[in-house]
Amino acid sequence: MIGMKKLNKEYYYMDVNFEKRTLLKWGTTQNATLTGDTDNPKVHRIFLTKGQYNKFSKKVKTL
Repeated sequence: MIGMKKLNKEYYYMDVNFEKRTLLKWGTTQNATLTGDTDNPKVHRIFLTKGQYNKFSKKVKTL
């Protein structure tokens, strides 16, 4: 498609280990799955809105 700009979509996420009930990491990615499944069956990726991610990051930085 001529003249179409490619969108660089960012997805905000947290990776949670449900077995240990721990937050493993958080960040942004350009790839997303609809299910939140990861390669590790004990880890689930939870997607956040940009606002939720920013509030979380700000809170973590103040600790």
